[in-house]
Amino acid sequence: MELLWWIAPAAVAIFGVLFILSGTGHLFGGRFGRASRHMIGGTGATAIGLALSLVALNTQLFARLTHEGAVANVIVKSIDPAQGKYLVTLRRLDGQIPDQSCSLQGDQWLIGGEVQKWKPWANVLGLDATYSLDQISNKYFTAERGSGKLITACDLKGTPEVNRYVPDTWLPWLLDHFYTADRRFGSANYMPLADGAVYKIVITQSGFNAEPQNDTAKAANTAQH
Repeated sequence: MELLWWIAPAAVAIFGVLFILSGTGHLFGGRFGRASRHMIGGTGATAIGLALSLVALNTQLFARLTHEGAVANVIVKSIDPAQGKYLVTLRRLDGQIPDQSCSLQGDQWLIGGEVQKWKPWANVLGLDATYSLDQISNKYFTAERGSGKLITACDLKGTPEVNRYVPDTWLPWLLDHFYTADRRFGSANYMPLADGAVYKIVITQSGFNAEPQNDTAKAANTAQH
């Protein structure tokens, strides 16, 4: 479908150019009426084709630069309500990586990692942001509330299967010949700990983002603290 967005406008534009060339031939042959019809029709078709091509380009740019890839689901279960302890399970969606669970004590879970951001033109070619998760830890609603409280955290292991839309043979060449990397930075997201809550972590071209996936998670995320 994406290819059709490019083929159709290009075909219209090429058809228009051919009509213009045909009109030019009629003009030199002295067939002025036919020449004018071909040139006017060809100019119109070329303009329409170019306009549609710009629309297709903008559509592809928006789609690539706003691309999101699924990373993991975060599943929360209360194990000691009195102490505010939860079992947080990370279920990866980006590769064959076993579930990882961590016991956290606090108000929120926080997952962080490292992100490699590419230049926008590289995103359009198909190079999505690459990443690695490094740890999950606890967080409190306020610094005052968390002062002196226990810090709980777990390392996250496993190498994700990063989406690749550019052939493997292209990537080394691009990296060697062009400045494709924009920057490398740490990114983290946090959401409330609530019994039964399920969240989804996605990777965007600018870093990680977390989204509530069920009513429990949505209610916890919108509650006033």
